Amino acid sequence: MSINRRSPLPLYRQLAEIIQGKIENREYPLGAKIPSEPALVKTYGVGRPTIRQALDLLVREGVVEKKKGAGTYVREKAPEIDLFSSAGTSSAFREKGVALARHEIKPVSLTRVPDGRDNPFAGREAYFFSRLNLCGAEPILLEETYLDPGVFPGLERYDFTSESLSRVVRTRYYAEPVSFRQAFRVAYDRTRAELLGLPASGPVLEVARTINFPDCPAGIYSLLYCRTDRFTFSQTLSGGRQT
Repeated sequence: MSINRRSPLPLYRQLAEIIQGKIENREYPLGAKIPSEPALVKTYGVGRPTIRQALDLLVREGVVEKKKGAGTYVREKAPEIDLFSSAGTSSAFREKGVALARHEIKPVSLTRVPDGRDNPFAGREAYFFSRLNLCGAEPILLEETYLDPGVFPGLERYDFTSESLSRVVRTRYYAEPVSFRQAFRVAYDRTRAELLGLPASGPVLEVARTINFPDCPAGIYSLLYCRTDRFTFSQTLSGGRQT
């Protein structure tokens, strides 16, 4: 496949499609190095700015990754993590052979939640804690969690850098969820992006998770901020009605 200069499609997009086609056909297998900029210039007869635009597009789409001082490589397939595992976030990673470490951003405390449109605890008190999940030294998932103090009294005695929230809810409070809801959006938040080691002005996947309990709708509300360049986050749906 070659560049078509009569096509209305920009040259860099054509080149990106050519490279992606070679990846899909295993001409460039997973982990393989993409030819250098001079080699691509010689092969396709386009300038270096076009080469860089094409590679930058593929980086943003998660197809390739740039390694400083080494070149551009076909990105290995990211492990897929079930973001709504009933056993909890840590278990979902552990099932894929990924060990997590946790760094406490804010310990559990009773706090008044500011007025707001989306948070079900807005305008009243809730327990709140936040933690950063790391794979090795690399931050991959930021969790900010609110819990109903009427359902979970005395929660401040637990350290959620070592404790599993789902296990504490199940074994210490004997609480079983009856329904769940997750909402996804792209957020632009400088502070959270920097905590995740992402560009401050870049997008972050935000997942708003609501967990409902008997006699207590929205007993737990969490905001998850995810490194989608490192892992693929999924949600498995079973047959029947979903919320």
